[in-house]
Amino acid sequence: MKRIMFMRMRLLARLTRIRAYLLTLFLIVALIFLISPQSLFSFRTAVVFFANLFMTAFVYAFNDVEDAADDYVSLEKRRRNPIANGELSRTQGYLISFLLLLIGFFLLSIISPSVFFFGLILALVGFFYSWKPVRLKSVPFVDLISHVICLGALQFFIAYLAFRPLDLFVIPFLMMILPPSLMVEILFELRDFSVDRKSNITNTIQRFGKLNVKNLLITSGVTTAVGFTIIILTIPSEYRIVILLGSIFAAIVIVSKVNRFLKMYC
Repeated sequence: MKRIMFMRMRLLARLTRIRAYLLTLFLIVALIFLISPQSLFSFRTAVVFFANLFMTAFVYAFNDVEDAADDYVSLEKRRRNPIANGELSRTQGYLISFLLLLIGFFLLSIISPSVFFFGLILALVGFFYSWKPVRLKSVPFVDLISHVICLGALQFFIAYLAFRPLDLFVIPFLMMILPPSLMVEILFELRDFSVDRKSNITNTIQRFGKLNVKNLLITSGVTTAVGFTIIILTIPSEYRIVILLGSIFAAIVIVSKVNRFLKMYC
């Protein structure tokens, strides 16, 4: 019985691709610390984290269901995608996806109507990003914009509005969050360049070729650093050293992974 349960959990983890973003989602906790330090160890923080987790899991799981036929072309993607390799049916995939979405909606509704509204937009953008009749992921520039909105801006607004009203303080946060989200999508499109070409997906990289990624990364890094600096200067001084040390460690890890990625795919 335990073995069956373990296998089902592994299957769910592969469908939702939770390993790809679970650690990244903990940045939401760091954002909450910057937004409202006194609220870090609160019930609301846990609800915000798990709401974002379930909403993100929905986006990835639904994407796997819609991309199953395309993923079948790639042996690596077929092994990872349980819909493409036949371990789950499309119907089961849809049921799991929308169950994750309902749980996410329930958690968002606990927080506030405005947070629920942004979660609803996130779900709609995530749905149309993958849904084949529309498939925003296959429209140049729209693919990048929709990814940044869905898995970047809206996740942030859910966390931000849970702890403080919308104000100008969001600007440096967006400077810090949106450029990395954009680069993640570009790097993923570079990684999937050959498979996307076989699947006739005409995203930004397919249409305009392999961009000057290093220059884009430098611009992204500078913008992020400026936003981070503004935030650091506005928070209480007693928190700065902890945040700076954590940020340096995170930056080293990110640069190392990006550099390895560029060597493999660029």
